[in-house]
Amino acid sequence: MTEEAPTRGRSGRRKLKADQDTAALAEATRADIIAVATRAFVRYGFDGASVNEIAAASATSKRMIYYHFGSKQDLYRAVLEAAYERVGHRAPSEAPACPPLEELRAYAVDAYDNFRRNEDFVRLVMAENLKDGETILGSDFVRQRSAANLASLEEIVARGRADGSIRVGFRVVDLYLAVVAVCFHAVSNRISTGISLQMDLGSDSEVAFRRQLVGDVACRYAATPGT
Repeated sequence: MTEEAPTRGRSGRRKLKADQDTAALAEATRADIIAVATRAFVRYGFDGASVNEIAAASATSKRMIYYHFGSKQDLYRAVLEAAYERVGHRAPSEAPACPPLEELRAYAVDAYDNFRRNEDFVRLVMAENLKDGETILGSDFVRQRSAANLASLEEIVARGRADGSIRVGFRVVDLYLAVVAVCFHAVSNRISTGISLQMDLGSDSEVAFRRQLVGDVACRYAATPGT
């Protein structure tokens, strides 16, 4: 059975379903708006994206978008923050049972998979860098999300240094940036690499290779010699 399309009144406010409370409706509305706005901002950029078209595509109204987000700029920041949340590393709920180097490899592969699943994140970040980070500059959430990603890696490295499997003498942030670089490039330069080097970075064989590569880069950089 397909899900019924949301209905709305003249004001653009969605109607509650029989089993839905007001908070759940508001959350669903925000999520739908962010999903539609993400596609619009990725395709047209901040200036080219139309709030009216986002409202129409998300079965709401311009008035309701401003009610939930305040302004187009605030909607754009919410889109960026949601993208950072999607690619964030999910720390295990319990203490990891595997050795630190295996956990490090899993961390790197998880990052690669997250970037591949969220190409819109890469494109939004590329655009944000071209604008000198003017939107994320005011986002505490982005800083906290990035700090949490780094903290997860720092915990893995600390355990590895404690048992001797991970060497000392490097900054964890540089290991973090090395992992991100491999993951980011596989998405950001997929088209240009395909044209210039005639390589399909999205093919099954290349995806499998790069998943292995990002783990190798992390582990070989961090591992104590001889381990």
